[in-house]
Amino acid sequence: MAIGQNEWRGVGLDRQVQPASSNPVIVDGEMLAMWRGEDGPVRIWEDRCPHRGMRLSFGFVRGDALRCIYHGWSYRTDGQCIEIPAHPELTPPKTICASSYPAESRYGIVWTNLERGGPAPFPDLGPDEGWLPVRSLYVNRPAGQVEAAVESFDFGAPSSIRLKNPSAILLGIGSQMEMLLAIQPVNADRTGLHAVVRGENASAARADLARRMQHLRAEIEAEREKK
Repeated sequence: MAIGQNEWRGVGLDRQVQPASSNPVIVDGEMLAMWRGEDGPVRIWEDRCPHRGMRLSFGFVRGDALRCIYHGWSYRTDGQCIEIPAHPELTPPKTICASSYPAESRYGIVWTNLERGGPAPFPDLGPDEGWLPVRSLYVNRPAGQVEAAVESFDFGAPSSIRLKNPSAILLGIGSQMEMLLAIQPVNADRTGLHAVVRGENASAARADLARRMQHLRAEIEAEREKK
């Protein structure tokens, strides 16, 4: 699966990103910090404090600001530094700013695009309502091979591909459910899958689908060992 720089990638389930939390994620080898303030949307930043390069995903959230764990420099949601504890009377210059990436929460999944200057339009994957989280997992396998395995896997009912783009696969599961799997290339040999489901009986099916995703990972990685 060839994925260009200007593609939206799912990096986690929206419900898993708790208020006042920060988390590390990797997309195409790029280290990112995914964080949410105490009230508001998820943000995706370069995982690097402008001061000394400490990973911002190790930091902590206070209100709607992310504070670096090293020297405590604090950044508001637009990336602007707003506090330097060692110099409490100083107003940080506007040049001190964390580097951010586009971020969207759609279909129950958090997405980002590594193209900062004019990202591609967000792909239309259908209505945005009714999606329930299934699970996220990571597979020690390249994205293209994970994609091929998803397309042929048994999810417990006859499935068909209803939509496919470089970032996600939308499956019809039986006649009453849809399952969306966002594909996150972590690096050349590791891939994340973030799955949501909707439709009649979707809530009851979530546990079974989560178990099947574990089996999917085991099958893909077992095939790798054979080779």
